[in-house]
Amino acid sequence: MHWPGFLCAFLLVGTCSLHAIPESDYAASYERNVTPFLASGERFTVRSADGKTNLQGIRFLHPDAKGVIVVVNGNTESWLKYGELFYDLYQHGFSVTSYDHRGQGLSPHLGSVNPQIVQIDDFGLYAADLNAFVQQEIVPKKSAPAYLLAHSMGGGIALDYLEHYPSPFRAVVLSAPMIRINTAPYPESVAWVTAAFFHALGLGKHYVVGKHDRNPKEPFDGNKLTSSRMRWNAIQSVWNNHPEAVTGGPSNDWVAGAIARTSVIRENLSKIKTRILILQAGKDQFVMNPDQEVSQATIPGARLIKFPDSKHEILMERDPIRGRAIDASVDFFLARSNEQIP
Repeated sequence: MHWPGFLCAFLLVGTCSLHAIPESDYAASYERNVTPFLASGERFTVRSADGKTNLQGIRFLHPDAKGVIVVVNGNTESWLKYGELFYDLYQHGFSVTSYDHRGQGLSPHLGSVNPQIVQIDDFGLYAADLNAFVQQEIVPKKSAPAYLLAHSMGGGIALDYLEHYPSPFRAVVLSAPMIRINTAPYPESVAWVTAAFFHALGLGKHYVVGKHDRNPKEPFDGNKLTSSRMRWNAIQSVWNNHPEAVTGGPSNDWVAGAIARTSVIRENLSKIKTRILILQAGKDQFVMNPDQEVSQATIPGARLIKFPDSKHEILMERDPIRGRAIDASVDFFLARSNEQIP
């Protein structure tokens, strides 16, 4: 019998005890459990792939780890935002480690015009940096099975990495992966030409049209990230408490690079041999879901689970959505704990 699930049903609670921060008592539970846990993490740095910057990372080492999970965050994010997820994965018996991409979070920001603008000169450097992180943080520690959990832009980076670098990961979960960005109301080709046009005008490092600095008073109503008000408030608290980690949106160069690179990623999906699970958000407005479905059909052995009522942040959604996503991810990892790395 699967005791945690049985006890949750028996006690009629909204979430399993391994997802220990229920929305019904969220603020107090977060302060009691997640805040001290996040503070207990060991901070470290790894050198970027090109040696030009240091990426800021954190690790939580479980004394009896079933494996280690690398969490790769999305655009404009930071590992600071993932305390609840780290806590839950640790409660499931995993060591956890993560880092901030160059140009955002606690890693050095690259926006020469404005530090809140997410800038990248070569989109392929994201995957190269992931490889640098893996080579410095994961490969030397061969004792535990390694897994990867990536969100949004991190999902696109993970696929790029798997297509171009040797991987120690036995399984990979992609939450709302950025396989093609949503450029609505304009076609992708128009968005690329527009970004390239502004680059030609010398505005490549400026915000893409429609993006701006973070609005600290952005309301919950109408947001595109999550339908959980409690987790929305937690996200805002992170940025309010850590202004040095805040970014507002991408540059024209970032958008042009993202469109070009994801096109290459889509062309090479059949090369991936690692086991992949895609978590799809039915109400996503940031990435294109049809390309996730094509990817699932193209990557050998890949699986896809749909969350019809979820916005983009599946792992920061309401309890029923989030709990199901975490359970599916953990089960997917554990089912491959004894498999050989392809």
